[in-house]
Amino acid sequence: MILKKLFIGIILTLSSFLNLSAETKKIEVTENIPYRTDVGASTLLDLAQPLFGNQSNRPVILIIHGGGWSAGSKDDMVYRALMIDYALQGYVVANMNYRLIQESPMPACIEDVRTAVRWLKAHSYELGINPEKIGVFGHSAGGHLALMVGLHPEEGTFENETSPYIEYDSGVACAVGGAPPTEIGNPDIPWARHPEWWPIGYINQIQTPILVLQGDEDPIVKPHLTEDWVRKMKEAGSEVDYLKIKGDHSIAFDRALEITRPVMDSFFQKHLKSENH
Repeated sequence: MILKKLFIGIILTLSSFLNLSAETKKIEVTENIPYRTDVGASTLLDLAQPLFGNQSNRPVILIIHGGGWSAGSKDDMVYRALMIDYALQGYVVANMNYRLIQESPMPACIEDVRTAVRWLKAHSYELGINPEKIGVFGHSAGGHLALMVGLHPEEGTFENETSPYIEYDSGVACAVGGAPPTEIGNPDIPWARHPEWWPIGYINQIQTPILVLQGDEDPIVKPHLTEDWVRKMKEAGSEVDYLKIKGDHSIAFDRALEITRPVMDSFFQKHLKSENH
């Protein structure tokens, strides 16, 4: 595997566009790093590392693309731009692919995301990251996968003793799900028979802070199902922040970012950079 390294200097024009300072900030992007090699060629991630500021013990954001578990890619411009933007804010950012269902059926994608978290922890020293300060973000199918990592099912739920980096746990410091499917609303769909694959199967008190973003006119992920899950989690004593705004399935993806992004930024700042967390 040939790793492609890109050194990106952000100059005045882009800095102004991203509402950053005019000074040049450089990041290094390494593309197509295999985070596991035992299941095929699709389990790759890109890594954006700031070349400014402290180079050790840095917080991490893992980005998980959407696409109905059957499409989408880390190369989609929305996720790539998000990776660059958060790296410019001082985060080490991993932007990952996972096995789509036509390659390997559910719950392989859940296992892949958990493996990516363990890969980051296994390489924390050489990457200069804090393994206790990893946050995840995903939209749609990626939002489902982000919540499934944040809910932290017991190790072994989706892995076995031969899974890569199994000596590390897959827990994260916080999770953000944009338009995340929390359950399959139609009981006739076979996936609905596996509550362990969905956030609805983990209604309990958890320590991981979670932020859920939902459009009130979403025709794909029904708001009432999201709200039912949020309500049940709060009743169980979990820390779940919920933001519902006017919009469809694309909120937190390419629409209403003027509302959702500041909330996401504040959430990650609080749970990944604050000394109190």
